[in-house]
Amino acid sequence: MKRQNRVAFFNILSTLLLRGISFITMPLFTRLLGDSGYGVTQIYNTWVSVLAIVFTLQTQGTLVNARVEYPEEEQAQYQSAVMGLSLLLFLTCAAAVLCFLGPVSAALKLDRLLIVLMLLQAFGTYCVNFLNMKFVYEFKAGRNMVLSLVVTLVTLGLSLALILPMPQEQRYYGRIVAIAATYSVLGIPACIYILAKGKTLVHREYWKFCVGLAIPVVFYNLSDLILGQSDKVMVQQMLDDARAGRYSAALTFGGVMFTIFGALNNTWCPFFFEDMKQGDREQVRQKAKNFLELFTVLSMGFVLLVTEVYHVVVDQTFWDGTMLIPIFVSSYFLNFLCTFPINYEYYRKRTKAVAVVTIGASLLNLGLNYVLIRWMGMAGAAVATMLSHGIQLGTHHVYTRYFLGKADYPFGLGLWGKYALAYFAVVALVLLGQDAALLRWCLGGAIGVWELLRIRKRRVLI
Repeated sequence: MKRQNRVAFFNILSTLLLRGISFITMPLFTRLLGDSGYGVTQIYNTWVSVLAIVFTLQTQGTLVNARVEYPEEEQAQYQSAVMGLSLLLFLTCAAAVLCFLGPVSAALKLDRLLIVLMLLQAFGTYCVNFLNMKFVYEFKAGRNMVLSLVVTLVTLGLSLALILPMPQEQRYYGRIVAIAATYSVLGIPACIYILAKGKTLVHREYWKFCVGLAIPVVFYNLSDLILGQSDKVMVQQMLDDARAGRYSAALTFGGVMFTIFGALNNTWCPFFFEDMKQGDREQVRQKAKNFLELFTVLSMGFVLLVTEVYHVVVDQTFWDGTMLIPIFVSSYFLNFLCTFPINYEYYRKRTKAVAVVTIGASLLNLGLNYVLIRWMGMAGAAVATMLSHGIQLGTHHVYTRYFLGKADYPFGLGLWGKYALAYFAVVALVLLGQDAALLRWCLGGAIGVWELLRIRKRRVLI
């Protein structure tokens, strides 16, 4: 139990640092960059995420499956082989982009220097995430913490050093160069470390195992990115950079809950695979209940307190996005509920089903974005994403509960339904009671104290 809590604490903290850089530094950079400059950096980072997914096959996503499939003595060799696969694929794709640099620059509406930086940052991000995932599934939480702390501090320091001497209209360059340089300088040694430890660049069996799992995951991750990020791009294209910046600021602030979800999921998932492998279904359900309770309470507390906190964090220029944040958090909550059927599908190696459902949800999201942005402006994009995540959840649940898992599936509606009802009741209260700040803060404090007592009683976080 002590080991589980220690691993949970450090994994959560390291993931918050690594993925929460944007949120942690948002109050500073929204003021330094302004709404247009902040919008450009957010659009740039969205394209970096696309390249990191497509050009590397996201092979780090198969590390957990490899731990089930292969013995411990083969893990370093497997990791090296799949890192080699990603490296070779990335170099090929990057060369193609550089050959057509002009047309790519024109299509993305970003200058050529930013495209080059985008390539460097994309591969560096993949390498850092690979090392992060390796440490998570090997339960090396201390090393994960050090890696995350270095990335956070170097990015922040270098950003400030480059931004402050620059004129306002060019400061976004300083921010972009700082992030690209940090991930490149840290990512390349991480790649060398993995390759040197495993001493394997090409391995037919490992590549076959990896590609079979990774290709559907690429479509899943890309579709999930479209589902979560296409709204920013479409707001920019259909409205303007300034509103894209204000929308992105609200999305980033609400994204703290997605970051927390990612941290908790990275902690819960290894134990889920381990317990499923051992056939301990009761332990799986108990940890799932703890996970559900904790994240639901955190989500409710966040939306109850968000209005006043957001107004302190960002400049008044960004305040018109305040009411979007509960909608964003609702999307993340629905995405969180998808975790249970999706992780079960991963355990059963049904990654194609995960990809198909997510592709369908992302295409639906694009269509809803187009219709609702024209009708409701920025709010339409937020609502479109929430509706798409709701349909995604329903589809995954029906597939796993009634077709894939049947009697074996441990996460029925009775497990998570009551948490969903409680959360959306609080969201309705927040949307209807924006002026009742005292009531919202008292309720948020009471829920928080209740959950702390619950954690103390069961003596485990998840």
